[in-house]
Amino acid sequence: MLDDLYCGNIYPAEQVVPHEKEYRKLHRHTGELLTELEEKLSKEQMELVNQFHTHIIDVHCMELEAQFQYGFSLGMMLMKEVYELLKHHHNSD
Repeated sequence: MLDDLYCGNIYPAEQVVPHEKEYRKLHRHTGELLTELEEKLSKEQMELVNQFHTHIIDVHCMELEAQFQYGFSLGMMLMKEVYELLKHHHNSD
């Protein structure tokens, strides 16, 4: 795992995909809606939709990154606290 981390082979945002049926259903429906928009909108309107969609994805990725960083930091702080409690408990024996 350390080798993969060092070599840049770990991409949580790309490797973790929800397994819920609802996710797959919503993902498929999103594609269907984009296809429907392509059929009904002009090229210029569709370009606006694509720009909007790209911005939404970029914002969402930034949010996911911040949440991942916070969760990882929280996990490390919890590990540190547990280690210190165990160390203190061990020293008091």
